[in-house]
Order: sequence, then C-alpha cells, then structure tokens
Amino acid sequence: MKAAEFKGISQECARLKEKEARSINVSFWKVGCYPPYTVFMHNLCIRPSGLDRFVIAFLLLLPAVPAAAQEQPMVITYGVGGGWFEPATNGQGLVFEVIPATNLMVAYWFTYPQNGGGREWFLAQGDISGARADLVIYQASGGIFDLPSEVTLDEWGTSVLEFSSCTVATWSYESSGGDVSGDIPLQRIGPDVLCTSEQSTAMINVVSRTNAWFDLTGTWVFDGCVSLENNDSHGTERFTFSEDTLHFTMDYYSNTSCQGAPEVREFNFRSTRVDKTTASLEGEQVIANRMVFIDPVTAEQTKMILYIDDREMEPLFTHGLQDSPPDIDGFPTELPALFFSREQ
Repeated sequence: MKAAEFKGISQECARLKEKEARSINVSFWKVGCYPPYTVFMHNLCIRPSGLDRFVIAFLLLLPAVPAAAQEQPMVITYGVGGGWFEPATNGQGLVFEVIPATNLMVAYWFTYPQNGGGREWFLAQGDISGARADLVIYQASGGIFDLPSEVTLDEWGTSVLEFSSCTVATWSYESSGGDVSGDIPLQRIGPDVLCTSEQSTAMINVVSRTNAWFDLTGTWVFDGCVSLENNDSHGTERFTFSEDTLHFTMDYYSNTSCQGAPEVREFNFRSTRVDKTTASLEGEQVIANRMVFIDPVTAEQTKMILYIDDREMEPLFTHGLQDSPPDIDGFPTELPALFFSREQ
C-alpha cells in the first residue's frame, strides 16, 4: 500500500468514527449501499472492492471476542428429558419431555399443597427457545385412581425453565394471582445419557417456520448472478452445515455477467445456535433462529438469523439482511425473499 493511500484511509477512518461508523448500513443482498470505507476487524478501516464488499456484508461489523471467552451456549435437546429435583425438598420434583415436532417442552410437576395433607399434580407446557422454555402451568383435578374419569385442567400460573448445563436447571414459577412464586434449583436425578453428546448437533437443529425442529445438515445452494461494483459479479453460493461448523463458498467473476471460469472463494466458521426469534419477511413476522458464526482463526463473530420454510416438500433457506434494524443484542430483524435450496 502506498503512503498516500494509507493516509487517505486513515483520514477516512477518522471521519467515519466521528459519525459512529458502526451504524453504517451494510446489506448482504444490496452490495455497495455504504461508503467506500468501512470499519471491519478490530476497528481497522479498509476499502473493500469487488467480492470483498460482498464478504464483508456477510461477516458483519463486530469486535473480536477472545477465544477463551467463547463458550458454546446450552441448547435444549431430547437429552434434558427425564426426572429432575431439588435435594433439599426430596420427595417432590419434575419430569420433562421435549416434543421436537412442535418445539414444545412439557413438564409434570409433582409436589404437595401449601398446607400439606395431600399431593398436588401440575402439568405445564410451552415454547422452547435456546436454553429456555416459557410455560403455562395447569392444575389437574377430578381424576379417580385407575378408573376412566374426566380430569379438569385449570390454568394456575406460569413458569420459566432455564438450563445452565445438562445437569443443572432452574424452575421459576408464579401463580396467576401473584401470591405464590419462587425459584427451584434443579439437578438431574439420573445420569446424563444424551444431553452432552447432543449439544454439537443441536447447533444445526433449528426451529422452522412451522415451529418444528429442522436439521440444517447438508449443502444449501443459491443459483444466480449478482452484479457487484467495479464490474465484478458473483454466481453460485453454497452454505454447508455439519454439526457445529459452516463452510461458505461463492463463485466470483471479474465481469458483470458471471461469464467464464469462476474463482471460488471459501470461508469456514464455527456455528452456535443461540435461540428462537421472529423476523420480518415481506412484512410478515415469521419464526427465525439467532446464530453466531465464529472465525476459528481471528475469533471474529458474525451475528446472523436463519430461516427455514418447511411448508413444501422441498424446504427453502435464507438468512438475515444486515442493513435491517438490529434487535437489542445486535442480530438482524429482517429476511430477504431470496432463497437457497438444499442440494440433492
């Protein structure tokens, strides 16, 4: 780099910082909608060209996080199912059941009345998001031992179930009237058979549009030709998911029409699924998934949302628009109507 070019970049960096450069709108799909210089990687200011604009639009403008601080988040899987209790209140506890087809957590709470003298049985169910489930608690009554009978379920309150690991969780409850509430620290009664081993594959078991678990494993392809600035273009893109990794490739051309032999650019990330969210797709709020992609070399993080439309036989995939308004944690909130299909 020539000294004059470096000086120009430095001056542009200073100008951008005065305008809070991190608020620059960068879109994965709308290349070139931002100034010629952008802040990227440790606040260095660079001037992208051609394909680099496209890649930077996907890799986000985020500070690096030290590798030691990157812990894979806990995600609820089949493996959390079974009995859990608080040793201090031995003789009561909960049994959890996970239903992937509807992204549902079901809990059976076996306890006693506040004044003692009997047994109390509650049923709870609710939606799963990452390591947390938000449930509605129902009180069961009217049943007769070992006989067909009409059981009544009356709404009693709400609960938040949150797992900090495969062996530790917290059950927070509150009655509808607010007069009864508390937090119960839980530990697993039996051994962890599946939960820990399922955590890596859980990173690609996302929640689909129909609120069912969906395995992203495989290669997803977008075929098309997108013109870039400086008379460049890109063609086919491929996202390949396997357990907790993402391999991303794109065909790059030095012309505007994707003609001739492409130069294939490749990128690798470690992927972690954070939780379920909602995002806007053509004005409609749909289910999406918050993900973090981590560069294994630089430790740079990319916050992204993924969406799976599984309403037809052939599912479709897309990811968030980076120039959309971010949520409170910095994830995109809008999706483009441009879709990848699964490679057969």
